[in-house]
Amino acid sequence: MINKIFKKKKIILGIETSFDDTSSSILKGNKILSNIIYTQKKEHIKYKGIIPNIASNIHLKKIFNIVKLSIKKSNININNIDGIAFTRGPGLIGSLIIGENFAKSISLCINKPLFGINHIQAHILSFFIYNKEKIYPKFPYLCLSISGGHTKLVIVNNFFNIKIIGQTLDDSLGNLFDKLSIYLGLNYYNGSLLLEKYCYKGKNIFKFPIPNVKNLNFSFSGLKTYLFNFIKKNINNDNNFIKKNIYNISRSFHETIFKILIKKIKKAMKINNIINLAITGGVTNNKFIKKKFIKYSKKKKINFFYLKNKSIINDNAAMIALVGQIKYYYKLYDNYNIVSNTKFKIENYNL
Repeated sequence: MINKIFKKKKIILGIETSFDDTSSSILKGNKILSNIIYTQKKEHIKYKGIIPNIASNIHLKKIFNIVKLSIKKSNININNIDGIAFTRGPGLIGSLIIGENFAKSISLCINKPLFGINHIQAHILSFFIYNKEKIYPKFPYLCLSISGGHTKLVIVNNFFNIKIIGQTLDDSLGNLFDKLSIYLGLNYYNGSLLLEKYCYKGKNIFKFPIPNVKNLNFSFSGLKTYLFNFIKKNINNDNNFIKKNIYNISRSFHETIFKILIKKIKKAMKINNIINLAITGGVTNNKFIKKKFIKYSKKKKINFFYLKNKSIINDNAAMIALVGQIKYYYKLYDNYNIVSNTKFKIENYNL
């Protein structure tokens, strides 16, 4: 199936503007010719979070040059493009609209098909972007997608038969990492990276609670509140508490997160009788958690898949172009009446 879809090597332009990254990519088949990403986090540091109107204004300023550069680096002419794919949702509505309008403009100018793509679906299918080993997940596979914007557990039966079996009921896992970084006084821009770095030097001495959530869903708001109160209480008793314990807090936090994730995955694999597991999304940049999954998978003889190319782990346009490539093959063209949707659902079709 993979060879059939990508053997014609259609050229797809992908545009991603769902949150705080402006990205444009050119794919030929499932091979990346270019994947340009402009990350805005530096512009949002002082706010300790993403400010929607600032994000959309930066997308507006950057998108033309980002798309132009991706085409130039691909060594193609704009008229060689066979289709344009853009992130339709979910995401910040102002940011989504910038990408939508730009994609529609190009599609109209060169008279090529348009594809509106679900951002989360693109993460889930990003494993099918070309890799040197040519190793791709086999259907069905269980996929855990964890990022700053979402946390979902899905069964992927095929490209357009994806069933959500669990998701966060409140905060995303990536958001929890960011919040703990802020509580500990770390820089918003690289706080999550520092947490991982510190955890290797610490010990698992603090017992943080495991949320008791029914079924296969997740909840991180209670743990977030607990961590805030835990740090606040101890700082009141000792002003140097964080300085003395930041390594141990980081390690205990990481161990707790893995316990939460693996508990749900164990249950999901047993219920659905699946032996193929994949993890994706920005949080999977975390090597500590990734190594935990690798160790567990080897022990349980599970077929485990994860992305090795950092440029396609975080939000990027290559994964958007990939789903556009698949939609092109199945002739799932979108018309110009489609609009961005912050609650745009994963697309499923009877193919």
